[in-house]
Amino acid sequence: DYTPSSAIAAGDVQVLGTNVALGYSPRATAASSLGALDLGGVYDVQKANEQIAAWSLVYWDADGNPYGREAGSGCATTTSTGNTCIGIALEAAGATAQTVRVLALPVSVVTNTVHNALSAHIADPGNGGAIPVTDTGECQIVTTGAETRTLAAPTYVGQMLLISFKTKGGNCVITCATGVNQSGNTTITLDTAGDAVLLVAKQNGSNIRWSVVMNDGASLS
Repeated sequence: DYTPSSAIAAGDVQVLGTNVALGYSPRATAASSLGALDLGGVYDVQKANEQIAAWSLVYWDADGNPYGREAGSGCATTTSTGNTCIGIALEAAGATAQTVRVLALPVSVVTNTVHNALSAHIADPGNGGAIPVTDTGECQIVTTGAETRTLAAPTYVGQMLLISFKTKGGNCVITCATGVNQSGNTTITLDTAGDAVLLVAKQNGSNIRWSVVMNDGASLS
C-alpha cells in the first residue's frame, strides 16, 4: 500500500528515501488517498533525448525533459550525477525513442555503474556540431565538403571515444575543448577516408581530459 502526497498516474516514479520504485496503480490515485506502489517489475519509462544501451544502468531525473513529452516532468537517463538509480535497461533505446524498457530494482541491489561498450554508435552531429560525450562509443564522420566538429571534455575517467572518417567529401577539423595529449594539441584533422583516432579519458589534476591512445592517419595540432 502507498499513500501519495500528490496525485500519481500508472508508471509514475516515486523516490522513497534512498530507494526508488516505479509506482503503479490500475486506476488514478488522488493525493492523500490509499494506492499501491510496485517495488519491482518491468516498465516502459519515458526517457531523455539520448541513446541508452541494453543492460545500462538507468537513473531517474525528477525534473528532466523527456523526449516528445512534457518538459520538466521527469525522465529516465544514463546520467548518474544528481539522479537516482531505478534499474537496468532490458533493451537498447535510440535517442528519439520516447521510452526505455527498465527492469526496476531497489538501489541497494545495484552497486556497480555499467557504461556503454565502445561499439555503441554515436551519431555524427554534422558540420559545426558537437560530438556527444555522454558515454563511451564510436562516431563515424561523414563530410560533403570542408567541415568542422567540436569535442567537449569527457564525462568520466576511463570513457573511450573512437572517431573514424567514414566518408570524405572534404577535410574535417575537430576542435577539442581540452588538450588531447601531453603536447597540448587541441585540433584533430581528418583528411583521408579511414583516418581514425581512439581517445580515452584520464584524470589530470582536478580535471578530466582526453588522451590519444591510437592515431591512424589523423593530424594533431
